[in-house]
Amino acid sequence: MKPEEIEIIEGLRNGDTSAYTRIYDLYHERLYAFAIRFVKLPELAEDVLQEVFLTLWRVKDRVDSTRSLQAYLYKISRNCIFKTLKKNARQREITERIKVMTVPLTFSNEEQLRWKEYEALLSDAINCLPVQRRKVFCLCRDEGKTYDGVALELGISKNTVKEHMVLATRSIKSYMSRYIDFQPLILFVFLSFF
Repeated sequence: MKPEEIEIIEGLRNGDTSAYTRIYDLYHERLYAFAIRFVKLPELAEDVLQEVFLTLWRVKDRVDSTRSLQAYLYKISRNCIFKTLKKNARQREITERIKVMTVPLTFSNEEQLRWKEYEALLSDAINCLPVQRRKVFCLCRDEGKTYDGVALELGISKNTVKEHMVLATRSIKSYMSRYIDFQPLILFVFLSFF
């Protein structure tokens, strides 16, 4: 092992944030490339990368300066990737179950009319959003763009996109609940699939 790597690890073990930053600068691109091969989506790879470096900071006092830091980071990455894939599979399974439980294969005329009313209410709720928030919401929900894609297109940060989506969903839920008694599960399904 190179002396500078030992020095960085010792700095990390002592809580030196500049050593932590150096490790990030040295490894983040390689770890991102490793993660994207498995999770396929850039936002999931970014989540994995964030989890890897948060884990590294949490266990910094256990990092062994006599062993390869790169191998250790890849081991953490592998564990984070497995965790992310498992969580993602579970979320897809839950979504599929919700679809089956809440959306009948055929709608009666009354149900069709009710869903059209819900769609109209949703449209009104979206139109009540501030212009930028409405734009962010529609790009993400209707066009299926990622937060990164929307941030790039609108020239805003990914965190701003996330905040707009949270506030838009909250505002839509509040608007619609004034007119109909929406159960949270039904609202989730409605916002997800329409």
